[in-house]
Amino acid sequence: MSNELKPQPRINAINRPFWEACNEDKLHIQQCQSPNCGKWAYFPRVCCPHCGSGDLAWKDASGEGEIKTFAVIRRPQHPSFFPEAPYYLIAVQLKEGPLMYSRLQHPYEQGLELVGRKVSVTFTDHGPQQRLPFFVLQEDSGAAVV
Repeated sequence: MSNELKPQPRINAINRPFWEACNEDKLHIQQCQSPNCGKWAYFPRVCCPHCGSGDLAWKDASGEGEIKTFAVIRRPQHPSFFPEAPYYLIAVQLKEGPLMYSRLQHPYEQGLELVGRKVSVTFTDHGPQQRLPFFVLQEDSGAAVV
């Protein structure tokens, strides 16, 4: 087991609202305020990737999405993640539109088919001062699978 601290996000003026919201168990992403656009953007940035407008606002996201692809991480590249392997790295198409890469908070299960599965956000401690958005599977009834 590793006693090393996990690598932490590099927080700056552009992404600080995202990380602060995570610590409050909220998923905030940016939405373009241009009347001709209005699209959502993730990862944090200074201008809209769709129209180029610099008028982006931080908004609450639903935290819901669908897994588009995934990878099973069996050999992490940092010793602090060794005890957690194997685990799932997933690409989630958020309900708002952007693609977000994260982890699935579900124990590794051989043969588990994830593509197309619905997920919702949850927040996990990732060191002494930061929480990260992970995702949990949704049942057909909408209840989370943990």
